Amino acid sequence: MTSDTLIEEINTAYQRLGTAAEDLARADRELTEHVRRVRLDNAETILEARNERTASLYLDGLLDTEEHRRLEDNRARAEFDLQYARREVERLHLIVRLLGTHASEGIGG
Repeated sequence: MTSDTLIEEINTAYQRLGTAAEDLARADRELTEHVRRVRLDNAETILEARNERTASLYLDGLLDTEEHRRLEDNRARAEFDLQYARREVERLHLIVRLLGTHASEGIGG
């Protein structure tokens, strides 16, 4: 593996990591906004609930929608992509260290 190829791979991995982080942040914002809208739209009913458990069950029911599931899926996919990108960057860092070790052994040996 040449240095240029390795540098290109590292740059690509960091770009994927950045994109994955942006996707996760966007998915988090969308999900948070959805929950906020649902809570705001139903605030009166939630406040009228007799206790915290009843309010929580009511809110859970409101969030059991196709849109909420889609947003949760998007967030989970973004989290998975971010974890994958982090592992790829770690893998490339290990390769760089390994190549650096081999290069220094070759110079000293």
